[in-house]
Parts: sequence; C-alpha cells; structure tokens
Amino acid sequence: MPPEPGRFVVDRMLIRKGILGLIGILGVAGLTGALFKEPLQAVGAAFIGHFGLAGLFAGVILTDASPLPLTNEPLVFLARGAGVGVWTIFFVVSAASVTAGAAGYLSGRFFGGLFGLEAALDRRQPALAHFMRQYGAEGVAIAALLPIPFALSTWSAGILRVPLHKVMLAALVRVPKTGFYVLLIAGGLSLGGV
Repeated sequence: MPPEPGRFVVDRMLIRKGILGLIGILGVAGLTGALFKEPLQAVGAAFIGHFGLAGLFAGVILTDASPLPLTNEPLVFLARGAGVGVWTIFFVVSAASVTAGAAGYLSGRFFGGLFGLEAALDRRQPALAHFMRQYGAEGVAIAALLPIPFALSTWSAGILRVPLHKVMLAALVRVPKTGFYVLLIAGGLSLGGV
C-alpha cells in the first residue's frame, strides 16, 4: 500500500546501510586503536596541542557545513587519540555541528541567490530537491540523524528558503547523534587499547 501524501516512509535499505555504517565505525575505531595507537595519539596530540578545542570546533564547522562530502568523525578520532575527555568532545562537537547547520543554511541562501542554484539543484539532484520541498525542516532533521554529510540538507534548505528557525530546531537532532557517534568511536578505540 502506498504511503499517505506528505508522510515520510523510511526505506529499509537506508536502515540497513545505517546499521552497517555504525558497525563499520566501531570496527574501524577498534582496528585504529589496535593497529595505529601510537600514530593516532601522536597526530591527535599535535592537532589538539596546536589548535586546541577551538580548532576542533572550527574543524567540525568546516566539515559539517562543507558542500563537499566530508564528515567530522576523523576529528573525533584525533581528539580522543589526544586524550580529550568524551564529555568535552561531545559538547564541542555538538555545538559546532549545530552551528554548522546555520553556516550551511546561510551559505545555501547566499550562494543559491547569487548563482541561481535552485534550478541547478532541481536539475542535478531532483530527488533531493523534491525531498526537501516536501519535508523542509523535517528533511534536515532526518538527514541530521543519517550517516550522510549534513551539509547536503542544510545547503538545500537554504537554497529552497526553508525558514531558518525551523532548520535550527532540526539541527538540534545532531546533538544525540553526536553523542552516539562519540561513544561509538571512544568505545571502539578503547577496545583497541586507546
């Protein structure tokens, strides 16, 4: 039976991919801890020693607001490898990721208007454009939970002029996702001896 109009239906393949992605992150974290403990600690200590928590904050904003397909998990690896506490990582990365929601949205609004990106979005990513038009801020919230680059949804929301206050409420969904990923990475690294 087809879904009711306007009702979001989660694709089972997407759920499977998400679960496999989570298992992959745990496995990569464990292997990284076991095989690359000393390099991870050295690079992490150099990164945090040079840039500090402000660098972690800025790095997460850059990755989560970038139109390139980037994720912030490598920065979590570096911070944890440097011995930064799990709660500190959680608060810094959560705040930065929510801030990145605003940065991505505002970038989409600015560049979308400047370069007429709405037509390009319709042409190159018709499914994404349709999804964001249909779900708006709910689409941002859904994307905030999924293991996909967050900027896809925030830039699209800006290009399509979804109200900013709704996008920012949706971006708060990044907080529990960040907590889960930080715990997953920290747990995997501790299994590997970091």
